[in-house]
Amino acid sequence: MKFAVCFVVLVAVVASSFALPAKGSTKAALKKKPCLKDCGDVYKPVCAGDGSAKNNKSFGSECVLSNYNCETGNNLKIQSQGECPGGGGVRLS
Repeated sequence: MKFAVCFVVLVAVVASSFALPAKGSTKAALKKKPCLKDCGDVYKPVCAGDGSAKNNKSFGSECVLSNYNCETGNNLKIQSQGECPGGGGVRLS
């Protein structure tokens, strides 16, 4: 009886270690793109956009902007130093 219980527990442990992550799992999110950098705690905000000034976004630093472009595939460029006019929040990471 003890052998059967130990065997079942062992099978469960082995099966769970080979299980695939669920869709939207944090395991998949932990895979970092090679272009992402550690930006630290530097706060030198920049206002960036595609040049149209219509959808400018504020970023905590040039590094955070670079990571955003990496994650999204966008190519936003710095439009001005400091936060964008009109508020809307600042992306910090």
